[in-house]
Amino acid sequence: MPTNLLFITTDQQRRDSLPCYGLDFMRTPALDRLAAEGLVFDHCIVPSPVCVPCRASIMGGQYPSTTGVLGNGSWLPDHVPTWPALISATGRRTAGIGKMHFHPWDDLKGFDERIIAEDKRHFYLPDDHVRFLKSHGLERPHPTANPEYFESLGAPFTPWRKRFHVDGFVGDQAANWLARNARDPFAVWVSFPGPHDPYDPPEEMAGMYYDAPIPEPVGSPEELAHKPPAQRERGRAARNSSVYRIDFSRATPEHHRRWRAHYYANITLIDEGIGKILSALESAGVLEETLIIFTSDHGDALGDHGLSFKTFFYDSMVRVPLIMRGPGVPRRRRSASLVSTLDLIPLIYRTCGVTPPETLQGVDISPLLQDPSACIRDAAFSEIEGRVMVMTDRYKYARYRDGSAELYDRVADPDEVVNLAGDPRHAETERDLMVRLLDHWMDNQTCQATAVGVPQNPIRIALEEKYRNKMRHRD
Repeated sequence: MPTNLLFITTDQQRRDSLPCYGLDFMRTPALDRLAAEGLVFDHCIVPSPVCVPCRASIMGGQYPSTTGVLGNGSWLPDHVPTWPALISATGRRTAGIGKMHFHPWDDLKGFDERIIAEDKRHFYLPDDHVRFLKSHGLERPHPTANPEYFESLGAPFTPWRKRFHVDGFVGDQAANWLARNARDPFAVWVSFPGPHDPYDPPEEMAGMYYDAPIPEPVGSPEELAHKPPAQRERGRAARNSSVYRIDFSRATPEHHRRWRAHYYANITLIDEGIGKILSALESAGVLEETLIIFTSDHGDALGDHGLSFKTFFYDSMVRVPLIMRGPGVPRRRRSASLVSTLDLIPLIYRTCGVTPPETLQGVDISPLLQDPSACIRDAAFSEIEGRVMVMTDRYKYARYRDGSAELYDRVADPDEVVNLAGDPRHAETERDLMVRLLDHWMDNQTCQATAVGVPQNPIRIALEEKYRNKMRHRD
């Protein structure tokens, strides 16, 4: 039988939020099952620490600096081939269920069909979740209207039963779709909008982790004096934003604890939906013929380093869970190898029997399914407008448009508190990582030019060769 593809993502879920990554008190039996019956990756890095650029990269298999999608206000240009479109063209049934963040929001973007449940703050969009609520006499409110939003600084609760919460809706819709369609070959992306802020679990679940041994944030706001200026401004702009209406820089340890308790409750709600999805696959008799990939688009600081949400390159923001189960995937194994979300895209094409486009920039992750201890890359990159990062097994280096930088020794300082950028004792390391970033940027500009048929600039080619020679001499 053909192998089916079930690609499940959450939004803004950091790696250390599940039992298989050490958070033992979490109640996530469905994800625990996937971890026990599959392969868990310890070092998965996203191509961007923000929603739309990462999702565009997942669709097109290219870095944000190649696609040009470096912020939330744009989308993939038409010349970029996407896996939903190429797989749909073979006759395999495809669907996008949940939050996609497409522009325009209701476009199919290559899927045969979509069941749409967009960002919680996009309450004004008449998506399928809004229509579902209206059919039950409910209206999706602006998040600030939910109980306890302001006093909790963005961690209210949703005053409805679980099935009306947007994540409950996505889980139910995905399970129903599979119950109807799973007996034919399929490729489905199920995208839960949570646990993205606001941290708003259903009222019946909101308190389930209030008494749990919730980890405290690492670092503190004081360390930001030695970090890039952009980090010191993070959170204050939300005061005057009609989307947030609060100043996250005022958050106290009590706020951080509430954020995390509600965040974890939302993950448990999502896990219930994944459990329903697995049951639908079992009922259809296709669970063992389905490759399941679970990951997230990026993480969430949740108060680490005195910060909220994402957009920077700390582990809490760029390191995400990645679990696989299915044909060809070893059971009860872990991989400590460094991987990027982009490395999943060649596997998606192979699973569906489709020749991948030559534009893919990920490294095929398939060798790690044969040998989880193998190495497929020695560095991972992440990008957003105005800043870029490279991470190796030992170091993480980020460069900002204003010339500021961050350098962390991931072995000596796993919490990424002490910024070594500019320290003369680490000048050679910083210089080498800067060269890697420059090589990465030039490679992506070349890929971008080639994709749209633009002749390659001979000056850029010469610069590229110059820095490649420098890398060879360094090694």
